[in-house]
Amino acid sequence: MLATLGSKGAVLVTADGAWLATHPPVTAVSTVGAGDSSLAGYLLASGQGAAPADCLRQAVAHGAAAASLPGSTVPAVHQTTPDAVTITALRKD
Repeated sequence: MLATLGSKGAVLVTADGAWLATHPPVTAVSTVGAGDSSLAGYLLASGQGAAPADCLRQAVAHGAAAASLPGSTVPAVHQTTPDAVTITALRKD
Protein backbone atom coordinates (compact mmCIF):
# COMPACT_ATOMS: atom_id res chain seq x y z
CA MET A 1 0.00 0.00 0.00
CA LEU A 2 1.35 3.40 -0.98
CA ALA A 3 -0.19 6.38 0.82
CA THR A 4 0.87 9.90 -0.02
CA LEU A 5 0.81 12.41 2.83
CA GLY A 6 1.17 15.71 0.98
CA SER A 7 4.02 17.80 2.35
CA LYS A 8 4.65 15.09 4.98
CA GLY A 9 5.88 12.60 2.34
CA ALA A 10 4.52 9.09 1.85
CA VAL A 11 4.30 5.68 3.49
CA LEU A 12 4.80 2.32 1.78
CA VAL A 13 3.74 -0.96 3.37
CA THR A 14 4.50 -4.31 1.74
CA ALA A 15 4.72 -7.89 2.97
CA ASP A 16 8.46 -7.27 3.42
CA GLY A 17 8.36 -4.07 5.46
CA ALA A 18 7.13 -0.53 5.89
CA TRP A 19 8.86 2.78 5.18
CA LEU A 20 8.24 6.49 5.57
CA ALA A 21 9.77 8.86 3.02
CA THR A 22 10.13 12.61 3.37
CA HIS A 23 11.46 15.32 1.08
CA PRO A 24 12.83 18.70 2.14
CA PRO A 25 10.22 21.44 1.73
CA VAL A 26 9.63 22.75 -1.79
CA THR A 27 7.89 25.92 -2.87
CA ALA A 28 4.51 24.61 -3.91
CA VAL A 29 3.23 26.16 -7.12
CA SER A 30 0.38 23.68 -7.66
CA THR A 31 -0.46 20.42 -5.93
CA VAL A 32 -2.81 19.31 -8.71
CA GLY A 33 -1.60 15.92 -9.86
CA ALA A 34 1.12 15.53 -7.23
CA GLY A 35 -0.37 12.28 -5.94
CA ASP A 36 -0.71 10.92 -9.45
CA SER A 37 2.89 11.92 -10.14
CA SER A 38 3.96 10.09 -6.99
CA LEU A 39 2.33 6.92 -8.27
CA ALA A 40 4.00 7.43 -11.65
CA GLY A 41 7.40 7.74 -9.95
CA TYR A 42 6.77 4.57 -7.97
CA LEU A 43 5.76 2.65 -11.08
CA LEU A 44 8.76 3.93 -13.08
CA ALA A 45 11.16 2.73 -10.38
CA SER A 46 9.31 -0.55 -9.91
CA GLY A 47 9.39 -1.20 -13.65
CA GLN A 48 13.16 -0.83 -13.51
CA GLY A 49 13.38 -3.48 -10.77
CA ALA A 50 14.10 -1.11 -7.87
CA ALA A 51 13.66 -2.28 -4.28
CA PRO A 52 10.45 -1.14 -2.53
CA ALA A 53 12.17 1.59 -0.49
CA ASP A 54 13.78 2.96 -3.66
CA CYS A 55 10.42 2.93 -5.44
CA LEU A 56 9.07 4.97 -2.53
CA ARG A 57 12.03 7.33 -2.81
CA GLN A 58 11.24 8.01 -6.48
CA ALA A 59 7.53 8.35 -5.70
CA VAL A 60 8.18 11.13 -3.18
CA ALA A 61 10.69 12.80 -5.48
CA HIS A 62 8.11 12.83 -8.28
CA GLY A 63 5.39 14.21 -6.01
CA ALA A 64 7.65 16.99 -4.71
CA ALA A 65 8.70 17.91 -8.24
CA ALA A 66 5.08 17.99 -9.41
CA ALA A 67 4.11 20.33 -6.57
CA SER A 68 6.86 22.74 -7.61
CA LEU A 69 5.61 22.93 -11.22
CA PRO A 70 2.67 24.96 -12.54
CA GLY A 71 -0.80 23.51 -13.02
CA SER A 72 -0.95 19.79 -13.59
CA THR A 73 2.52 19.56 -15.15
CA VAL A 74 3.98 16.06 -14.82
CA PRO A 75 7.68 16.14 -13.95
CA ALA A 76 10.28 14.38 -16.05
CA VAL A 77 12.71 12.14 -14.20
CA HIS A 78 15.50 14.72 -14.59
CA GLN A 79 13.34 17.23 -12.69
CA THR A 80 13.16 15.02 -9.60
CA THR A 81 15.58 14.87 -6.67
CA PRO A 82 15.46 11.34 -5.26
CA ASP A 83 18.79 11.88 -3.45
CA ALA A 84 17.05 14.50 -1.30
CA VAL A 85 14.48 11.98 -0.02
CA THR A 86 14.98 10.50 3.44
CA ILE A 87 13.74 6.95 3.96
CA THR A 88 12.93 5.68 7.45
CA ALA A 89 12.17 2.01 8.01
CA LEU A 90 9.16 1.56 10.27
CA ARG A 91 9.23 -1.14 12.91
CA LYS A 92 7.20 -4.29 12.65
CA ASP A 93 5.84 -5.47 16.00
